[in-house]
Amino acid sequence: MYTFIMAAIVPSLINAIVNVRIFTYVRSSSRRVRPQAVPSMTNMINTQEPRISRREISLLRQMIFMFSMFVGGWTPVYLTVLILYFIPFNLMAFQLTTVVAELCLLFITMNLFVCNHELREYSRNKIRQVFRQ
Repeated sequence: MYTFIMAAIVPSLINAIVNVRIFTYVRSSSRRVRPQAVPSMTNMINTQEPRISRREISLLRQMIFMFSMFVGGWTPVYLTVLILYFIPFNLMAFQLTTVVAELCLLFITMNLFVCNHELREYSRNKIRQVFRQ
């Protein structure tokens, strides 16, 4: 139980807290950068800005994906270890959950390369340097 709490619950809480802080920082910085509409007497049409911008929605999607991959990948492994401690059964379930955790880690890594333009460019340049020599 201690291993499950320290390996799944505590990192999930830390991840959630950090993601909320990142989102609030991005939201406040985008509000500072966006110019405020100047109210005028001639323009009586009330133009409202969107509550959440596309950038913020994209960030939320990314955070939810990363969080779900972490929780969905590692929680079953530690739950299986916990269950195996009390009830002995086939180890194939543990091996299957381990494969799922490794696949989630692979998806997180692939997502990093797909979504991070600077990392993609850096990797391409390094690979080109290797083949030029």
